[in-house]
Amino acid sequence: MKQVILLTTGDCENLSLGRSLKRYFPSAEFVALKRDSFTSTRIPITPPPPRPRGLSSVVDRFAQMMVASTDPGRDGVAPDLVLAVDDVELVNLDQIGAVTGLLRDAIKRHLDTHTWSSMRRKEQTAERLRGHCSFHLLCPMVEAYFFGEPQALVRAGARIASTIDPAARDVEDFLTDDTSFLVVPDGKNYWAKTDRKKHPKRYLQYLVEPEGTNEQPYRETEGGARALGDLDWARVLTNPNHTSLARSLFADLADALGVDNPFPGPCHPLTSRPGIHRVLRNL
Repeated sequence: MKQVILLTTGDCENLSLGRSLKRYFPSAEFVALKRDSFTSTRIPITPPPPRPRGLSSVVDRFAQMMVASTDPGRDGVAPDLVLAVDDVELVNLDQIGAVTGLLRDAIKRHLDTHTWSSMRRKEQTAERLRGHCSFHLLCPMVEAYFFGEPQALVRAGARIASTIDPAARDVEDFLTDDTSFLVVPDGKNYWAKTDRKKHPKRYLQYLVEPEGTNEQPYRETEGGARALGDLDWARVLTNPNHTSLARSLFADLADALGVDNPFPGPCHPLTSRPGIHRVLRNL
């Protein structure tokens, strides 16, 4: 059985993304490891200056774990694939290329600055990354995909129905016009934030507890994990012209495992067409 290491940044994904994917790739074993997200704040267009030796940024630590997980050295067992996954987040919706570019630079920086036993060892690691390590994005966050399957929202704890029609609107371009959700004055309760129109998690919090009196009605480790673990991806990915970032993940995973892609269709160009200068399978 092929082993896939999942590097995730959210509690929901850490608990249930492996189970969710295994339903469509039963021949693989998924092992989840959690890392801090590097997309929770806006990524600067101009790359930040190099940090002093010995200090590392969140993205540097993320890249280092990707490298170490892909090529654990002579004493470790190399997995068949390392699949790192992070959310785009609202702050980076307009600059997905900045997200992928920042990680590419961090991978290259680690390869260039790490103390290798030999140049051959460095080249072997770089080659293994190009063949066995990928990075994918969920947009704008994992909860967006729950809106592609009404029962997923129920599993997450929703008490009222969503007004979003996933057949008409790409959930990766999430937007709600639910007036009962939007009419509440900003700041009146925990989900009434200024960004809520495009924020799937805030809308889900409203569907779970519209009164807004409970600070944590939706929990990623409970309702979120249930929703994702049994997510009907076939329904979420029904429209071949929608959800291109999720399609990139499925296409890449199928290719790495040598099986048929269960959800063919156009993939996102930034996570599926790496070119000759790639540092990972898909970047």
